[in-house]
Amino acid sequence: MDQTADIFATKRRAPRVGFELPVRCKHGLVRSTVMLKDMTRFGARIEGIDATEVGEAITLLLPGQAALMAFVVWISGKTSGLEFGAPLACDTFDTLISDYAIGLAPQPAPPVRTTRAAA
Repeated sequence: MDQTADIFATKRRAPRVGFELPVRCKHGLVRSTVMLKDMTRFGARIEGIDATEVGEAITLLLPGQAALMAFVVWISGKTSGLEFGAPLACDTFDTLISDYAIGLAPQPAPPVRTTRAAA
């Protein structure tokens, strides 16, 4: 990260969760696939997008979710920091974490209890 990204890192509202997830995005008339690198309920960092400007609106298409409006708050090369137009719902964010986050294994299902007595 460069100095601009470091400045925003100190102002984050929540710790970011790491991802390595290709997602579709649209900015202007351009549609592309970018790599979601990390995210909170309030914003994200993506890589692989060209020709963005601070303040530009971007639409992200996260798996299983409705289109999400976000705004570019910093740029470093092909990496952009985004702030979502509205925070993700807690359950939506939790589902994305459990299904796609790096280093977080899905929680195992609780053991099944039977009502049958042991023989």
